[in-house]
Amino acid sequence: MEHAGHSSHPERPDHNPEKSGIFKRIEAIGNREVDAMDSPRQLQEFLTSPDPEIAISALQVAGNFIGDQALFEEVLRMAASHSEEEVRGIACNCLGNVIYDGLEFEAELPEGVEAPEPQGKSEFYQTVKEFLLGRVDALMESMEVRRRIVESLGYLAWKAEVREIVLRYYRQAPNPFVKVSALYAMGLVKDPVFERIILEELYSANENVLIEAAHASHMLHLRAAAPRLAELARHSSLDVRYEAVMALGFVGHPEILPDLFGQIESENKDSQDIAEALKHARSALKQRSMIERGETLWDDQQVLSEIDEMLENPESGSQP
Repeated sequence: MEHAGHSSHPERPDHNPEKSGIFKRIEAIGNREVDAMDSPRQLQEFLTSPDPEIAISALQVAGNFIGDQALFEEVLRMAASHSEEEVRGIACNCLGNVIYDGLEFEAELPEGVEAPEPQGKSEFYQTVKEFLLGRVDALMESMEVRRRIVESLGYLAWKAEVREIVLRYYRQAPNPFVKVSALYAMGLVKDPVFERIILEELYSANENVLIEAAHASHMLHLRAAAPRLAELARHSSLDVRYEAVMALGFVGHPEILPDLFGQIESENKDSQDIAEALKHARSALKQRSMIERGETLWDDQQVLSEIDEMLENPESGSQP
């Protein structure tokens, strides 16, 4: 579960060849460059490393293997009892993958909520959900960890009790990072109050809040955000410009975007980051156009996921 303000750690400079090799191995697992059948066991070993940096790196790619309960039982153990606050926080964030995967296990999903075909088991989903709900307001836990729990619970923010938690964390946020987490959660479900807040925060004076508001606009495809995002595409902050450009590909008016993207490109000729954002934005615009024409989309990520599923569960593909 990566998003604005909470991206994975870049490759860490380290003079320890063994440690550097582990980081490269974890990166290869995350990029699906190695045998997927053995990857969960390797990640589980890295999760138990006494080095917090190694454990965090492994947590950041564990979501690719959501169907492996043994792996996520270790993630849950870390979220509950790891001695390092940052590790507990990232582990709680990683458990959001279990919540998203298990949405189908909820008795009544509201209209518009898309639930994937679950890879995990209902019992484990309930265990993780109860843990997160029980820990989100635990006074013995730090606010840094609790805000990560809010992010993971965001997939359930259509539930009255979770919606109340998200709004409370937003309104009572003791620092901008807690507000960022609440905005991230708001970006996971359709809610008119959430949408109004996100649109208002596109004018925030805090850069981190601004970045997350742009990201949430992207996630919810908020067309009303397009005019402000076009302004933010010229913001002095590179990170704000990046998120605004990305979001425009999903919410901007298709007829004006090609010219706007051309202008942004000419204004950011020396920025590889904006070039990358424009690439994703143009791809999103192309997909929107294909959908409008009734054409079938080719989803590379879905194809990769299906290939990995067949590799991990070869017997499932042979059943009629």
